[in-house]
Amino acid sequence: MLIKTRCIVLHRFPYSDSSFIVKALTEESGVISFILKGGKRKESPFKGALDPLALSEVVFRQNPQKSSGDGLLFVKEATLLDWHGNMRNDLMSTAVAQVMAEIVMRYAPPGVPLQEEFALLNRALEELERAHSSDQTSTDAAANGTGTSANNVFAQWLLDTCDLWGYHLDLGTCSRCERSLEEPPADFHPESGGLICRACQGVDTPRARIQTTAGLWALRSRQDIGESRVFVENALLAYLRNHIGFLKEIHSLQWLQEIRKLCSAQTT
Repeated sequence: MLIKTRCIVLHRFPYSDSSFIVKALTEESGVISFILKGGKRKESPFKGALDPLALSEVVFRQNPQKSSGDGLLFVKEATLLDWHGNMRNDLMSTAVAQVMAEIVMRYAPPGVPLQEEFALLNRALEELERAHSSDQTSTDAAANGTGTSANNVFAQWLLDTCDLWGYHLDLGTCSRCERSLEEPPADFHPESGGLICRACQGVDTPRARIQTTAGLWALRSRQDIGESRVFVENALLAYLRNHIGFLKEIHSLQWLQEIRKLCSAQTT
């Protein structure tokens, strides 16, 4: 059975002298593995279309006797839709995109439709692409509260992914008194995802830094989290790690941390 669907390339690694194996998140069939015979050759018809982080349309044959996640599938056609060139020109955004792709690759269930996961990741990549384009429309929209700030893309994706995978994180309610928060929380516990209001916190020393709680409050309001970006992302990663285990190491996280150190050193 031939299937035609959009896909986001999550990872690609060498296979033999001339071929690649590609892990992709497809719109119709979830996470599947392709083998690209001759993919390394200059004359390969797949050139660019199945690069990591590319959005493409692929045609492949699926064996009805096997589930989508079993074995390697052969790509018959691949058409590049968006290479995300503007995003790739920014090292930080590329590193963030690779972390999102690796989390999906390692933790999304294989062989089942993942339309919502596809939509979330595709939207995040589009936001990163627009943030680095010469068109200021997206930047103005984010400033006016009608779009997503580039600083918020990874954190928002993590928050939405937690919700999608059944680990809803309520950023508007105190986990102790269950009252709606009317100001930034006093504390955040990543193992439970609990936000604590100032009244319930009392004189106890907060575990979370003020940048974390202020950033989570800004994220809830769809405001730019700005300099709280790293603190918020680390808090949400810790929350997700506590729920899904993170038994498989996310290798791209280390690279993202190195890029952040490099960028921080350049600005000091």
